Amino acid sequence: MAELIKLSPEFALEATLQSVPALQGKVSVLQPKKDVRPPFAFYSPDSDGEERALTEDTGLQSWSGTLHLVSATFRGLQLLCARTKLAIREMRGEIFATPRDDTDPGPKGRILIEDAEATQSSPDLFESEVGYFRRMYTVRLDYQTEEVFNNDD
Repeated sequence: MAELIKLSPEFALEATLQSVPALQGKVSVLQPKKDVRPPFAFYSPDSDGEERALTEDTGLQSWSGTLHLVSATFRGLQLLCARTKLAIREMRGEIFATPRDDTDPGPKGRILIEDAEATQSSPDLFESEVGYFRRMYTVRLDYQTEEVFNNDD
């Protein structure tokens, strides 16, 4: 049962962000990919946990993180943010399976996203050093682990 707690929904968030046409191949964790040009996105995880009842875990898990969206123009940033928020909202009720990859030793399985929201957490910023516009969102995903596969499945 311990494996269920370790299954993070970040693979689902990345798949959703990659589904936004402008962000295909331009999503990374913690910092932007090297030499990437806008638009692009990166995120940093903030918390990951499971709600508890009085005596046991409930099975409802929650993940939150900060999502940074970057564009070369302010209008481009507005469009990117609107498309990204819609994609995150559409995660609700969807089942995501971990990508099969022999190089990743982590647990494999499926999760059900029960709720997904993105709330703007910063004013729009102009990064004068590079000439890009940036907006940050707090993303919260409430999910349940549907199934964990053995690594040899």
